[in-house]
This record gives sequence, structure tokens and C-alpha cells, in this order.
Amino acid sequence: MKLYISFFAIVISLLAFSCKSYKSVKNIDEGAVRFSLKKSACFGKCPTYKLTINQSGYATFEGIANTNKLGIYGKQITDNQFKLLEKAFVNSNFVTFPIQFKSQIADLPANTIGYHNGEAYKEVSGKEERPEQVMQLQFLLEKIADSGNWALLQSQKEIDQTKKPEVVNIYSEVIIEPIPGTLISKWIESMDNYSVRLMKKIAPTLNLYLITYDSNAISANDFLKILKRDENLKSAEFNKKTSKRSE
Repeated sequence: MKLYISFFAIVISLLAFSCKSYKSVKNIDEGAVRFSLKKSACFGKCPTYKLTINQSGYATFEGIANTNKLGIYGKQITDNQFKLLEKAFVNSNFVTFPIQFKSQIADLPANTIGYHNGEAYKEVSGKEERPEQVMQLQFLLEKIADSGNWALLQSQKEIDQTKKPEVVNIYSEVIIEPIPGTLISKWIESMDNYSVRLMKKIAPTLNLYLITYDSNAISANDFLKILKRDENLKSAEFNKKTSKRSE
């Protein structure tokens, strides 16, 4: 009788432990990322994409370059695939890995693997020299990324249309607004130390001028500071241009 009671107590304890472990993971929000893989660009034609798998097992693939799936795709992975990933990450002791494995080869793409163990999310990145356990995790995630039956959610063309252009400074060119009464030709002569040249007047009705200078004589930021302190100028700012945002 005592033997049966002891056995029953052990079973109850194991079930309680199992339920506790399961709930600690299930407490993660259904939309939270459990597994992820990011592959960066290289000097060649390396596949560049982002793969994320959330707590519910829904996978999202964002193809950026050199892949047959450009754009954003989605699908539900199977329970077996999810359990296989979970088992592999747990057995690898993923949380003990350093966040980066350093490499001396700049040409190789960086691979960043992410995992949420129920308590915290961690990413580990590296290139060629990584432990076998990490390479195996990457292989499992790549296998899902390369699998079929993905549904297109947003095409690359649609993504490009929603991206706002990035505004960047042209540090070799400055737009200035002289105070009324300032003779622009005389002012340029006074800036001879920096080889200031007048490129053009921005518009006939605006008191704005585009100038350039010798960037070898002074840094862009130092030159702009001098202009902003100039009593003959109302304002000064770098010229700008727009370009497509890079990932």
C-alpha cells in the first residue's frame, strides 16, 4: 500500500512540474516571437531575409534580396515542426551562448538566431566560426524558410510604395539665408579662408543661397557652427537629398 502511495505521489509531482514548465512558456503572448533567423547581405548574391515564428506557430518570411520569395509571406508551421525547434533550442543550451561569435571575414553574411525560452528573448549572431549546435539550429530554421506553401501577404512593390524616402545631408553644400542688406559677394570674399563658392540662388524670390566650401580646410560640422554664429546670416543648414531607405 505504501508503495502505491509513493508511486502516486511521484506521478503527481511529475505532472505538476510538467504543467508548471508548460505554463511558463504558454504565458508568452500568442503573437510574441519564439524563434527567428535573420540573414544579412554579403558582397555576392547571398539570400537576405528575415524569418520569425511566433508562439502560435505562425511563421512570417520577409524576403529582401536574392531569394525567390521577395516581399512578406506567411504560413502556419506544424505542431511537430514547432516541437522539434523547441527541443533543439532547449537541448543546445541556447541561453548560454555569447550574443556574438566574432569573425575576421567581412565578405560573409551574418546570421542572427533568436529564441524566447519563456522568460526572455535572446539573439545570437555570427558568421563562419560557430558551434555545431548553433549551426544545427540555423539549419532547422533555414529548412522552414526554404519550404513551400507560403502565402504572399505583401509584395515587394507594395512595400516599396509604403516606404518613405530617407532624407540625407549633403555635407559639402550649405543653404544660407543672409540678413537683409548683406551683400552676398562681399560676404563670400570674407570667407576666403574656406574657399567658399556661390553655387546658385535657390529661387528668385527667396533670399536663400547654395554655397560650397573646401572640406579639406575644415570639417562640415565645424563649418556649419561658424556659419550659425555669423552675424550676417539669419540661418544656415546643410543641403539635403532624398533616397530610398536601405534595410
